Amino acid sequence: MTIYFDMDGVLCDFEHRCDELDCWKPDIHKCNWKKMEEIGHSFWADMNPIQHGLDLINQVAKLGYDVGIFSAVHLDCGKQGKREWLQKYLPNIPKKNIIIVRNGNMKHKFAVKDSILIDDKPEKVANYKMVGEKAILYTDELSLNDILDVIGQ
Repeated sequence: MTIYFDMDGVLCDFEHRCDELDCWKPDIHKCNWKKMEEIGHSFWADMNPIQHGLDLINQVAKLGYDVGIFSAVHLDCGKQGKREWLQKYLPNIPKKNIIIVRNGNMKHKFAVKDSILIDDKPEKVANYKMVGEKAILYTDELSLNDILDVIGQ
């Protein structure tokens, strides 16, 4: 079994990075992808980690479970930046366990058999469960025991 962690909002602080670099569209809370593309790979590579998420993935790995990354970004510079971020903060994740799809709403279509997805978006968790896999909604109150409970189901 592999336990996959989403990146943005679970392991790295995407919203803070958008705030920091003013990457929101005016008057609405939507990403300005054009500006993010102009910034390039460093937008993703230099995101702050979410310590709680990093602690969880490291605790799960320390218990001997197979861990991975299941993230999404449609920009090539975003994929490059995410890989750089992972190299900096989680260099021991095997490349075969890193999945970066173009559209986060399609994660369930790439669901890995016998896996668990930990994601901060309720719709992605629901969709992953609909294809027969396990998923956990990430919050800053999620504990290692919560994850172990789902593994044991």
